[in-house]
Amino acid sequence: MTHVLPAQAPRRIRGNFWSRTWAVLVKEFIQLRRDRVSFAMIIMVPLIQLMLFGYAINTNPRHLPTAVLLQENSDLGRSILAALKNTNYFRVTERPRSEAELDEMLASGKILFGIEIPRNFERSVRRGDKPAMLIVADVSEVSAGPCDRRPQRFAP
Repeated sequence: MTHVLPAQAPRRIRGNFWSRTWAVLVKEFIQLRRDRVSFAMIIMVPLIQLMLFGYAINTNPRHLPTAVLLQENSDLGRSILAALKNTNYFRVTERPRSEAELDEMLASGKILFGIEIPRNFERSVRRGDKPAMLIVADVSEVSAGPCDRRPQRFAP
């Protein structure tokens, strides 16, 4: 009597993920050593991007055109206006007389920020209330031009 052994299924190698990954990584570095241009590009392109993004591109906004609507002539309103003028971030270019005029300036693209200090603002501050000051920003796409729709106002 002869015993026939069952055919063995091919063994799958498990747990060799890291060794295979290491082998591919070593193979790629050997290939890069042979091709000096690719190696230079892999090193130089990220360095150039790092230099550009780190030093050349300035994402800090400066001198943004701003309109301030003072609905009362108070010491606090004037001091807020003076503080805005003293910063390098805002450049107060317009002094609208009404909310509609402020909205029109924002919609036309003349200004990027609108600040509205309402009536009785200083009195509310002195009383200890929590008065609201409206700050409106034009955040439309820069390449698309000014926004055609009118800005919406939200009550606090």
